Amino acid sequence: MANLGAKRIARLQNQRAGIVASLDIGCSKTTCLIARPDIASPRRMHVLGSGRQQTRGFTGGTITDMEGLERTIRLAVEDAEREAGEPISEVILGISGPHVAAHLTEAAIEPGGRAISQRDLKRLHALAVSKVPNKTADLLAAWPVVYTIDKAAGRVRRPVGMIASGLHVRMAAVTAPRAVVRNLVECVGRAHLGVRQLVPSAIAAGAGTLIDDEIENGTICIDMGAGVTAVSVFLNGAPAWLGLVPAGGAHVTADLAQGLGTTFAAAERLKGLYGTADLEGTGLSERIEAARLGDDGRLHASRIERRELARIIAPRIEETFELVRRLLDKSDVRKVLPHRVVLTGGASQLPGVREIAGRHLRAPVRMGRPVMAEFLGETLATPAFSTPSGLLIYSELGFSDAATAGSGGPEESGAPGSGWMNEAFRWLKENF
Repeated sequence: MANLGAKRIARLQNQRAGIVASLDIGCSKTTCLIARPDIASPRRMHVLGSGRQQTRGFTGGTITDMEGLERTIRLAVEDAEREAGEPISEVILGISGPHVAAHLTEAAIEPGGRAISQRDLKRLHALAVSKVPNKTADLLAAWPVVYTIDKAAGRVRRPVGMIASGLHVRMAAVTAPRAVVRNLVECVGRAHLGVRQLVPSAIAAGAGTLIDDEIENGTICIDMGAGVTAVSVFLNGAPAWLGLVPAGGAHVTADLAQGLGTTFAAAERLKGLYGTADLEGTGLSERIEAARLGDDGRLHASRIERRELARIIAPRIEETFELVRRLLDKSDVRKVLPHRVVLTGGASQLPGVREIAGRHLRAPVRMGRPVMAEFLGETLATPAFSTPSGLLIYSELGFSDAATAGSGGPEESGAPGSGWMNEAFRWLKENF
């Protein structure tokens, strides 16, 4: 009981101090950021500390070793706390994986020719949420993408106060398997942390990278991580869809290790120093040092042309964006896809990736880094940290979430998102 009381006191102290912490668990690294919002500007954050650790026990969005992941989280958080000089008791947690799914639902009500009230809006949202498939999953978030008044053409962003006979909404909802959510929250809880909010990592990457105009007018954000490439679509100022491609920077490294006959670590170093996906670029004839495994199982010095790296890297990048294009073509928002693309994530920094993306997606492509880069410092102000920085500012962007994302720590009953039909039941209770 003393521990729980101390944790609650610490949480209240953090809230009074305005401290916000994010935790991004990726396939290759786990990052914790601690920041304090700038009162003068809600989208500015003063980053107090950061911690990074190589991820253990988490592969492809699935926990494979609870103890290994718990230790990873502890170390990353401790590093951030030490640098910030502030303890934290809860985090905004990013969640990713092949089973995190987006659904586009629709619902309509008839206000009867009077002004639409906030109560009408809640009723409409509850009806849309009730139509989300897979009732055994947890609802992480639900964003109204567009409203329609009396079947008239044109989008409506804020219908409250407008007179209407009929009100229709298209809503984007994101779900995750309940077991996945509970195990992730339990693992964070074992590190003595509560989960203040659960945010889909793909959406956090967009929140951390896109400027206001891109969110408002529509953009596709592609976050190229180590193990997966996450795709999110923003329309009308709101997240509208997300998807995942099981290919990332680690697959490029594995291809290099196999193709060159070297270790994964040596291949990762070669990729970082000399890697390129541009088969027509300059400097491809340059000869570089590339250690290879000998018959004795040890690395031996050798020299190869940089072109050999490009010939291995380019096909994997081509395949990744071909999979992204197919994913978008099958999405619920395929008919209204934006014609702007922003690339982010560590793997997007390879030369030639931007050109391949533009060719496959047939759209202008911008390389994106965190919008709060000026507060992150030189080390963190790179595309590799778009997601953890996006988790920090997600709530400041004002997306209208019709669902309640996870909150609460291990001492609280229930799991984040559990009982995801609560919105519908709450509306029924309020109205009857």
